[in-house]
Amino acid sequence: MRLLIALAMVGLLALAAPAGLAAEPLRLSTGMVEPWTRADGTGFHQVLVREVFARLGLEAEVEVNPASARAFVLANDGVTDGLAGRVAGIEDEYPNLIRVPERMFVNDFVACAAQPESTPASWAALAPRAVAHILGWQVFEHNLPTVRELTRTKDTQQLLNLLKAGRTEVILHERWQILSQAKAAGIALHVQEPPLTRVPMYIYLHRRHADQVDKVAATLRTMKADGSYEAIAETVFGGLGSAVTGLK
Repeated sequence: MRLLIALAMVGLLALAAPAGLAAEPLRLSTGMVEPWTRADGTGFHQVLVREVFARLGLEAEVEVNPASARAFVLANDGVTDGLAGRVAGIEDEYPNLIRVPERMFVNDFVACAAQPESTPASWAALAPRAVAHILGWQVFEHNLPTVRELTRTKDTQQLLNLLKAGRTEVILHERWQILSQAKAAGIALHVQEPPLTRVPMYIYLHRRHADQVDKVAATLRTMKADGSYEAIAETVFGGLGSAVTGLK
């Protein structure tokens, strides 16, 4: 009898194990900081991903990993469950990752200046200016023409310090991160409209979640149609400026 009870307990534990694993939140990583992610979990990526997966009856969390290459490897190896806010094409190099076909948002890369009349309206208009951007940002490395003076910095704070000190005329960055950090630093910033370029960004899931890919895409489309997507964007970005974002 004791042996039968022991075997029954082992069987119950075996059945319970998959359920326990299934209850674990999905972990997605992003390289984007405030206001896309925040320490209190109220960033755009965090709120949107939670809501999308909640509508599918799942829990999901977004963590920040600034080392993109490492984040891709962890997701591809299945250590994490996927990626949030990444460009198309990652699946070409990391075959275990499946891109959700509905874009998560559109990333705006912009020119910013201390005075509105100083902001250039195009890539070509940057040529006669003193320009600064963060070292390694490929969108600027690939598109920026030869400019009068070019400074590459290690981070956003250095960019803002250069502009505040008058040591550069124009800084290049992603719209919402630079606006958020400028606001926190008390630095007035003018962003040129329209952006220099716009890049669609996506959610990726590890192939073990392949059955969720189309469901996530459909849920994103539903949220864009029912107004809940825009409500999240307005809550997160509304205090930073009134520019049309085109996030959808």
